[in-house]
Amino acid sequence: MKTLMTLDALTTMVHLEEFLAGTQPVAFSVLSTKGECYQGIQTSFRTFEYLTLSKPHKGIVIRCLLKISGYSRQQLKARQHLFTTIHARTQSLG
Repeated sequence: MKTLMTLDALTTMVHLEEFLAGTQPVAFSVLSTKGECYQGIQTSFRTFEYLTLSKPHKGIVIRCLLKISGYSRQQLKARQHLFTTIHARTQSLG
């Protein structure tokens, strides 16, 4: 069973960097089903506007999601690819 700890209080790159450095206090809520975990990951991509971030900032988001999700980098990159594909399709339709 995979779990994802949601990080609702982390809303900026500075907060993410502090979390990764271990200096940011965070309250966690744990999601236990696979669907909830993937939804949480996609929500994080949206929250941080992943598609518009620079490469170093994208790395920070991915490292944070690696830490809280327990998923491998490949699993997160697959989710990221799915998110960008869906986002691109909805933008072209609208």
